[in-house]
Amino acid sequence: MKSAMDVPDNYKNPTLRRWRVIEVVSLDGTRSRHVYGHDITNDTGRASSPIKEFDLEAMTATTQSGRIYKLEGAPGNARNGEDAWKNWCHINGVVSEVDVTNEYFSGDTLFPH
Repeated sequence: MKSAMDVPDNYKNPTLRRWRVIEVVSLDGTRSRHVYGHDITNDTGRASSPIKEFDLEAMTATTQSGRIYKLEGAPGNARNGEDAWKNWCHINGVVSEVDVTNEYFSGDTLFPH
C-alpha cells in the first residue's frame, strides 16, 4: 500500500471546481462530511476523506488525510467528480448522504450587496 509520502505533490493539495460538500452516514453510524468535484490541477474527479477543518474565508477544506482542498468558484456538478464520489461511497459503505453545500457557500459570496 502506498503511503502519503508516495503521493505526488500536485495530488496532495488539489484545487476543485464545480464542487459539493456532502454529509454521509456509514454502515457503523459514523457521520462525516466530504468534498468532491473536478480536480483542475490533475484534470480528474476527486472525493475527499472526512473534512477536519473548513476555512470559509480561504475556501479550503482540510481533511483527515491532511490534504488541503482549495474550492474555486461556485459549487456545481462535475460528472467526473460525481463519478469519483459514487465510487468513494461504494468503497466506504455509505448508507445515506445529504448535500450540505449551501452551509459552505452563499450566492452573496459571488455577488456581495
